[in-house]
Amino acid sequence: MKKVVSYFFSEYNLSQPTLKFKQLLYLFIVIKVIYWLWYYDLYFGQNAIAFIKPHSLGAFKDVAFFLYNNTSFGAGYFFIFGTLFFLALSYFVKKMPFLLEFILWLLVLNIHNKLYPTLTGGDHLLNQFLFFNCFLSKTHSSSSVFQNELKKCFHNFGVLAIIIQIQLVYLIAGIAKLNSSDWLSGVAIINLGEVKYFNLYSNTFSVAGIFGYFFNYLILFYQLLFPVLIWIEKIKKPLLVIGILTHLYIAFVMGILGFGLIMLIPYVYFWPVKNTNNF
Repeated sequence: MKKVVSYFFSEYNLSQPTLKFKQLLYLFIVIKVIYWLWYYDLYFGQNAIAFIKPHSLGAFKDVAFFLYNNTSFGAGYFFIFGTLFFLALSYFVKKMPFLLEFILWLLVLNIHNKLYPTLTGGDHLLNQFLFFNCFLSKTHSSSSVFQNELKKCFHNFGVLAIIIQIQLVYLIAGIAKLNSSDWLSGVAIINLGEVKYFNLYSNTFSVAGIFGYFFNYLILFYQLLFPVLIWIEKIKKPLLVIGILTHLYIAFVMGILGFGLIMLIPYVYFWPVKNTNNF
């Protein structure tokens, strides 16, 4: 019990990685904003690919469906530029970070609910990260007043939630693969490489033979064992390098850019750095 209390109230845990996490998260959202604006007509225009049927889900849930229930074709601009505006405020304004980042989370959540048929696991993960980001502090004080102690507790909760979240993503994905005959037999990566939709360079690049089997089982064991192996200091860096290369492959070879890149953002919490307070 004392260790639990100490974790939440002794200090702002992983404060430096938190600043990097926020910067990378903000940069990722800027990329998303550019993407939404580039394909605005496709996603928000009169002939948008996302079918909507406006209806109320109740006063509380409707807050996340303002854009979905709005029939104006220009409403998307309001939410997209609103996202960019509150993103800038969250980055530059040190006071009221929770309120600004909470609104930012709601804006992105509304956009995602509008584009529900196009969402990937990366989009759902972005929703989670933006919510936990509301609790993370950019400024830190050693004051023992109640307000600072509460702020410290929320910060440490957010850090812990993100760390647990990424471990659960890997563990659940690994367990799901155990129910796949392709993954168990070692041919999943080879089969995916033969699908042009998941291989942008299928004519010049593909993983086959013994390399295909190797990478298949490497990914399977990586996901299953990540929650345990990541805490072993001697192998932490090599383990994270494997993850970085895997997600870069997902982003730039398989073409699932959003998911591949966002999975790299929380790595700042696991990467070993000297002279910083660790989890």
